[in-house]
Amino acid sequence: EPTRTRSWRGFGTASPEHLHERNPPFPPRGRFGTSAIPVPEASAAGPELAFYAAHWTGRQWQVGLSGATAFASLLGAAPADLMSPAESRLLRRYGALSAAQAATLVNGTRAGDRLMLPWKTGQAWSMTTSDDAVAARPLASLAFSGGDGRVLAAGGGRLYRFCSSQAGAVVMVIHPSGLASTYYGMRGVTELRDGSVVEQGDALGRTGSGRPCGGAAAPRAEVAFGLRRGGGAVPLDGAEIGGWTFRERAKPLLGFAERGVLQVLPGGLLANLGPVPAADDSPSSTPSPGKKPEKDGAGPAGAPAPAAT
Repeated sequence: EPTRTRSWRGFGTASPEHLHERNPPFPPRGRFGTSAIPVPEASAAGPELAFYAAHWTGRQWQVGLSGATAFASLLGAAPADLMSPAESRLLRRYGALSAAQAATLVNGTRAGDRLMLPWKTGQAWSMTTSDDAVAARPLASLAFSGGDGRVLAAGGGRLYRFCSSQAGAVVMVIHPSGLASTYYGMRGVTELRDGSVVEQGDALGRTGSGRPCGGAAAPRAEVAFGLRRGGGAVPLDGAEIGGWTFRERAKPLLGFAERGVLQVLPGGLLANLGPVPAADDSPSSTPSPGKKPEKDGAGPAGAPAPAAT
């Protein structure tokens, strides 16, 4: 089948178990897949992730990684049995997104994807940031734990998996703007095929401590959350997600979330306010028109209880 995912051994520098591709029927004219560079066992860093696209010229393979110029042109030449035009356009948008464009999408300067925090609206989860002893930036990593443990899509888009194995996977959702959100350390990861469309609030998995892409095991069941573009990770400093703005401070080195006069420090509880802009007033408890009430993240929630802030 065109969308079947299987290992492609011997490609690139990453170990074979971290490479997956999608093939059209034989003879292949184009290929598309995911790759990941595993994290050293003791490291708390996240894995490096990339998509690749390849085209057979009749004599050799031309290959491009997401973030490189060749990636867009190779996707543009992808046969229809490899991926739909809509998926190709989204992946090209992801690959071409610049650091400056990503910054304007996440800090509210430009209309973005109205992302929410990746759990059920109204629940308060604990926030963990990077260890200052091993990371130069306190928001180099961000993890959440608690609640019912169900991890939900922060926004709608197309879903892809990296390092998929029995231990779990890194899940990426590419949103309509081209910005992507990533979810690492989950168990019970959704079995949707790569490229499937998901909506905001759809279940992706449950918090866990496994690390299928390598790295130090988590001390608790959690989900590591991040933002990416084709060229790499997008800094979280200044990011507005679900009504909270994430900040870094140099003296003392600290990462935290704020909303108005409220500040949540590492280890504190952060309430999911739903997909609301940070500049809005505290959201109403009345559901928005047209939203499905059964979606865990679909409607706005009331202001968080004092204990959550």
